[in-house]
Amino acid sequence: MKVFLRIIALGCIFSMVFASGVSAQVTVTGMISDSNNLVLPYATISNLNNGKRSLSDQGGYYKITGNRNDRIVITFVGYVPDTLIVTQSTGTQTSNVVLIAAGKFLKGVEITSQYTPYQKDSIERRNQYGYILDQPNKPLAGGNTPQGAGIVISPITRFSKKEKQKRQFKENYEKMEKEKFIDSRFTPLLVNKVTGLTGDSLHLFMRDNYPDYNTMRTIANNDLLYWITDKYKAWKAKKN
Repeated sequence: MKVFLRIIALGCIFSMVFASGVSAQVTVTGMISDSNNLVLPYATISNLNNGKRSLSDQGGYYKITGNRNDRIVITFVGYVPDTLIVTQSTGTQTSNVVLIAAGKFLKGVEITSQYTPYQKDSIERRNQYGYILDQPNKPLAGGNTPQGAGIVISPITRFSKKEKQKRQFKENYEKMEKEKFIDSRFTPLLVNKVTGLTGDSLHLFMRDNYPDYNTMRTIANNDLLYWITDKYKAWKAKKN
């Protein structure tokens, strides 16, 4: 009987060791930034071996799991993708990533393109984050859940945190798209040509007179020049 129990115990130990060896995963984490030390929120991190994907948070930090020798690809619109390899077998691997900005104005490309630089970037962003944006919003815990209905074990509660993060990303994405569109029209080059401002003065004027999205969507190019001129006159008079 003792021999039999010993065999069972050894078998259990062997199974546990084997299982841990197979299922052991590495948590790869770190911060994503560019060559100017600007953090890159909502960069896409993809494990090419297991198909898992995640996004960096608003501070540029990311986390994804994998196994030794897995290839992790980091992508962000407007930057050259980078790849890192999982080198550990267990535990946490910290790998900070610095992405290099891709050249936007390639000779012979922009001239023949049917899209503006903003439109091309917008299409790239939509393709990159479509797998999140296309997901429908689901109910959050506490909405229509009756009191005393056991909210702790509700499946809605279980996924509420993830659902809130998804909704927040969608809101941030919409805000980012609006800001990108404004920046595509209200540019330092255009403002400099209209006002003659440079350096810190140019930066301060653009900050103090940053237009709203609806204005930039509806105003014509010629009217935009007059709009900048009027804003400059008022800004200059206020400073004097």
